[in-house]
Amino acid sequence: MKIIWKTIVLAILTSFLLYLWTSNFTPLQQHVNAEGEVSGSSIGGQRVESLNREEIISLLNSKILEWQQNPILLTGNNVDITLNPEWFSFAVESTVEQFENQVGTAWYAVWESEPTVHLPLQVVMSPELTALIEANGHLDAEATLDVIENQVGMLSSEPIVSVALDMSLFQTERIAFDIEAITMNTNSLNDIIYALNDQVIGSGEMFSVNEHIEGINLGNSDETINFVTSLLYSTVLQTNFEVVERHSQGSIPNYLEPGIEAKISKTKDLKFINTINAPASIKISIKGSELLVEIYSVPSETVAKYQVSESEITPRTIYRYSSELKRNEEELIQEGKPGLRVSVYRTISDKAGPFEKQDLISQDYYPPVNRIILKSSVVSETSTTLDPDLAVDMNGDGLTDINDEPSNTPNTNQTQDSEKEQSNPPNNTSPASEEDSDGLPEGSYYDKAGNIIDGSK
Repeated sequence: MKIIWKTIVLAILTSFLLYLWTSNFTPLQQHVNAEGEVSGSSIGGQRVESLNREEIISLLNSKILEWQQNPILLTGNNVDITLNPEWFSFAVESTVEQFENQVGTAWYAVWESEPTVHLPLQVVMSPELTALIEANGHLDAEATLDVIENQVGMLSSEPIVSVALDMSLFQTERIAFDIEAITMNTNSLNDIIYALNDQVIGSGEMFSVNEHIEGINLGNSDETINFVTSLLYSTVLQTNFEVVERHSQGSIPNYLEPGIEAKISKTKDLKFINTINAPASIKISIKGSELLVEIYSVPSETVAKYQVSESEITPRTIYRYSSELKRNEEELIQEGKPGLRVSVYRTISDKAGPFEKQDLISQDYYPPVNRIILKSSVVSETSTTLDPDLAVDMNGDGLTDINDEPSNTPNTNQTQDSEKEQSNPPNNTSPASEEDSDGLPEGSYYDKAGNIIDGSK
């Protein structure tokens, strides 16, 4: 019986030792990395399992020099930042020492094989990089720096994707909103909403619409982007954000109030700065046939609202002439429409006290549309028939006293004669000395009828 039990115990121990031997014997197994490829231990993405300490350090230094030849791009969440390789320094020897500590085995565990270890290089990032990431308030700075450190530690040349700030970590509320019916062509509307929606604006950070829609092919969507931007501008005016740049469309659209619309082009932008001591997020969505724009942030101690002041400009009436119209005929070419001078003011009030501040935000001019009338250039005929009662000779010169050849235009000669009569002596008298050559008596002259008048009497 004892022999049987000894045989069973021996068989169990033999099986156990065989299991340990087969499960740890390196030639009998393969180590597979995360990508599904056969691999051994590595540092910074470089295979080092068959190298000694000096060879590992030499390999890593040469790979670092190669990596430093090309800058790395930080992208995602509307960020495109080129990372300067000089912002990173590598602790190669410390990393190798850490690697040796992890792959080494205890003297008593002679049956254990060397473990497979994958280590990133230890990286020290410059304060300049940290400040640059923290300046983008819509990014989770700590998480983004961790991603950068890990990817640089593997000497990866692939673009690094930033990490957006999780607004759910903040107790936020809607601090402003506006909603308007969509009445225009919706070309590229979904692309515009996608580019602007869920954007986080850090405290003190400036937001630019053009920067966020830069990659969108707007095509013939000027009206659409102007509509979305105008609604965003109207919402911003309900906060204490600082408006840095905004341009009027120059004409009054069929949405919002005059002075509240905004225009976007290659050279015109809408820019504003988050002046709240906390991040803010933009939400843009379609609700049925309406577009809703909202801004969320931490509860504010102030409330903002805007007022529009208008002054009407009366249009002029402009006349144009055409020979194609009949005499006294006229035609209305364009009806007039008043223009406007608009001033937009924003008032910021303290919810808990009497504080109130009002600022002039913008002044816009919308020119009037002048009324245009086309009139006939044909001149009315004038009757040449003389009244016989007026054909009299009152001065006895044998001629009628009125001009029997009426004209519609002034007689230049008559005008000149009239001016001369006012400047010459009465009755066009001439000194006798000027008439001596005609044989007239001294002091005599001719009257209008040709009679000689003796001026000496």
